[in-house]
Amino acid sequence: MNENNENKDLEVTADSPATEEEIQVVKPARKAPPKKSKKQKEREARAIRGINRFIGFLLTTVVLIGVLGLGVEYVLVKGPSPALRDTFVMTMLETRRFGFIPKLFLSNEEVEQIRSRNANSVLVEATDPSLINLPGTDGAGAQEGFTPEDYGLVDEDGDGIIIEEIKNKSYSGYMVIVLDPNRVFVGKPDYYGGYGLTVEAMCQKYDALGGINGGGFVDDGGGGLGGEPTGLTVVDGVYFNEWAPKDIFIGFDVNGILHIGWMDAQDARAAQIRDGVTFPVGPILVSNGNPLSTASSVNPRTAIGQRGDGAVLLLVIDGRQAHSVGCTYDDLTEIMMNYGAVNACNLDGGSSTVLWYDGDYLNSPAAVPRPLPTGFLFR
Repeated sequence: MNENNENKDLEVTADSPATEEEIQVVKPARKAPPKKSKKQKEREARAIRGINRFIGFLLTTVVLIGVLGLGVEYVLVKGPSPALRDTFVMTMLETRRFGFIPKLFLSNEEVEQIRSRNANSVLVEATDPSLINLPGTDGAGAQEGFTPEDYGLVDEDGDGIIIEEIKNKSYSGYMVIVLDPNRVFVGKPDYYGGYGLTVEAMCQKYDALGGINGGGFVDDGGGGLGGEPTGLTVVDGVYFNEWAPKDIFIGFDVNGILHIGWMDAQDARAAQIRDGVTFPVGPILVSNGNPLSTASSVNPRTAIGQRGDGAVLLLVIDGRQAHSVGCTYDDLTEIMMNYGAVNACNLDGGSSTVLWYDGDYLNSPAAVPRPLPTGFLFR
């Protein structure tokens, strides 16, 4: 075959399409990967064995720590000391993420019995308003004519707010005294059911000078959105969750008297509550001048109270940190009594404990400030 015939044989036109046999695709030959040397294979094998051993060590360590932790918890719960057991159980119940631990060793009935033994709120009498002598009123049981100086405090700049640092060998925090109770109110997000607001954001929303965190909220597993309060909540005379049963309620009436007790919406309306929150855990610290004792753990704490002259006491104690491990309910009670509280109650604490004042957080929160449904703010 000559050259022309060869070109003709390879010529392809639209009228005479080429067949698969006539078209040959030449693929480049693949290079075989270089063979690993014996030393390389040994190094890789040693590395894999080392990684496997490290992972095995970590898993074994985690398991041993878990078993040891469960053993310690078992001894605390089932051990010979009822007081130590109750303290441990209450500590776990106060911490949302670990509230399930006591139920690993105790029945629900046993846990509730411990909780009820350490609750004092059902036995507390209703707040006696006559014990508070507000400006322009004559409280029959109050000490009349008291000024901040009578409590050992001085309002140096005359703005009606006194801030004192609380110092103890194991904890530290701040006490804010607002002399006019009508400057204190409850703040909230724009609506309930979604995201809450940090205390900072609440203060900015209401143009408030400062504030602390408030009542309880729906927070399954510690990952809630902070926008759903638990129990009765009253904001500027508007009632939320009116269906809620009686529970520990903390609220101001239209005159600025702080009421603390076992209340529902009917009770709150009878007391003319204008602003208030529910905190089911409580406990009530001081009732009508009487200090109450309650077993508890050491944690970050927030509390609110009122003196006989009507001044509001806002207390925060840092916790879970090197400079302050936290305090107990009895510590809060002692502090409140030292500052002249006639009535006082514990509020939500732990990672919720914050004090915002004049553009910054005064305390050192145990975590990033959380979104919340309520806060006690002051103008």
